[in-house]
Amino acid sequence: MNAFDIQSLIFTIDDLIFSHTGKHLDDLQQAILEGVINHQKYSDIAKTHHLSSKYVKDTAGKLWKTLSEVLGEEVSKSNIKSSLGRYYYSNVVHSNKIKDVIQINRGSGCTEALENESKLSNISQDIKLEIAKELMKEGLTVEQIARVLKLPVELVKDNIEKSK
Repeated sequence: MNAFDIQSLIFTIDDLIFSHTGKHLDDLQQAILEGVINHQKYSDIAKTHHLSSKYVKDTAGKLWKTLSEVLGEEVSKSNIKSSLGRYYYSNVVHSNKIKDVIQINRGSGCTEALENESKLSNISQDIKLEIAKELMKEGLTVEQIARVLKLPVELVKDNIEKSK
């Protein structure tokens, strides 16, 4: 993940936390997120910022607890990327999908509504497959991606192979 993507992700997390708590991430919390995304150990983050490992670990624990409350699922150092992926899919993609359904079905007859639902299902799968490519870049396995996006493993594997 490049520096721009990491900063973008941190800003997104900051917005989520601010909307939930009214407080922004502090410098250490941002450093922890950046370090975790870059696969650093808490001890390495602590050294870089001239802090004790225990302090960094305690701060990270509080951060994961807050993110767990915000995202509605248990968040930890090991699952932060997949948790954010699920949040994004359920809150951004799903929200847009609902808007599309409302727009498509406005004034449609029953047959048209069923046809539109089928089209929407295909669009949803296409979106999931695009997300799968991004999750693969983040280091998730094909099996993890398939489980998170609720897609067949073979479909994900074939799609990733085609994109190479």
